[in-house]
Amino acid sequence: MTATDDWTEAGHIPVKGQPVFVMARPDGRQVWVNFAFPDNDMVQVIDVPSRQIVKMLKPGKAVLHLEFTAHGEEVWISARDDNRVVVYDTATFAEKAVLPAESPSGIFFTWRAHRIGL
Repeated sequence: MTATDDWTEAGHIPVKGQPVFVMARPDGRQVWVNFAFPDNDMVQVIDVPSRQIVKMLKPGKAVLHLEFTAHGEEVWISARDDNRVVVYDTATFAEKAVLPAESPSGIFFTWRAHRIGL
């Protein structure tokens, strides 16, 4: 963790493996982390206020990208080697949908592109 006022190290949160992508929910209350092989079938969810891992999910083999809906009520996760995208409710962590997709990789919603000025 890093202090945002001066970018100094502010602490550590031990996670399962080597992180690949670390995505904050739009409201900043959660951080979702996926991992490099051999832990690339899982995602850990960190509660920002408590700095604790509150959930570990297994969306499928070769989790590559995570993308939140604009208000953060859902996260879409690609599981490339299982040929699917899994949609989770970010409040309950319930699986809401499994969408078949051939070797899905990146998931990018237009709301985020517009937010950063693309």
